[in-house]
Amino acid sequence: MTDMEHNFVITIGRQIGSGGLETARLLSEEFGIKMYDKELLYEVSRESGICPELFEKRDEKATRSKFGSFFGLRSSVQGNEIIPSGSIISDEELFKVQSTVMQKIASKESCVFVGRCADYILRDHPRCYSFFISAGINFRVQRIMKGKGIGEAEALRFIEQGDKKRASYYNYYTFKQWGDSSSYDMCIDSSKIGVDKVVEIIKYYINSIR
Repeated sequence: MTDMEHNFVITIGRQIGSGGLETARLLSEEFGIKMYDKELLYEVSRESGICPELFEKRDEKATRSKFGSFFGLRSSVQGNEIIPSGSIISDEELFKVQSTVMQKIASKESCVFVGRCADYILRDHPRCYSFFISAGINFRVQRIMKGKGIGEAEALRFIEQGDKKRASYYNYYTFKQWGDSSSYDMCIDSSKIGVDKVVEIIKYYINSIR
């Protein structure tokens, strides 16, 4: 059995304020595997030689220009190759670099990926389990207000803008619809049962079929 056939990968798509990141963190702890959220950006930077700030700037944001945005690369050594300072890379190429690193990670270890089209990028992995976490707006607003220490109106704007960015990014690169149930093994409303119960359901599902 190859590493990829032995390893399993969990992908978590999530609405802003639904507890998707907390779900991923708890699943990481339950299974004893690494979670990749912002950590992925630094892993991609290390592998590619691209400054992490550039990945952060475009993280889960779809390009809007006809030709994509372009970013400079830092000087770095890749084997026997040096990527010179001043080279450029488009948003689409940036996405491809990130996708390649995600596939490489998934081929070597069991892990949890948060967002970043992971369900689509890893769709050919034999043991990729994909979930989308949603929640009622009141539940989400309360979580954002508490977590960020902001008022209701600001929390609503934060949710609306964040969901819009995530949906645009996902729809642009996957040609599918963000949150559409056909893209995932399971979609779960965390406001109905709470994050802890969501984790229990996902854990039971994965242990039942892997």
